[in-house]
Amino acid sequence: MKFRKDSSFADPDLALAKLLEIVRGLEADAAGRISIGAVSHAFRSAGGNVSEYGAAMHRAVADGWLESHPARTYVKLLRKPDTPA
Repeated sequence: MKFRKDSSFADPDLALAKLLEIVRGLEADAAGRISIGAVSHAFRSAGGNVSEYGAAMHRAVADGWLESHPARTYVKLLRKPDTPA
């Protein structure tokens, strides 16, 4: 018997791609900040779970895609360091 639904975001590359798609689709404020709550809600609404969201967020920050506020209240989308402008 199988109780747990397999998630399409169990693959870290797919989770990261979905997270970046969501961030790019959300409107930033005048300072370029995007609410972490809006990102999390959209990711979970798309079928991801909390641990997949956390892993994707950590990877996006570590890889230079996002900058996270120290209080984790918002993120800013950055250009990936090894991608041409």
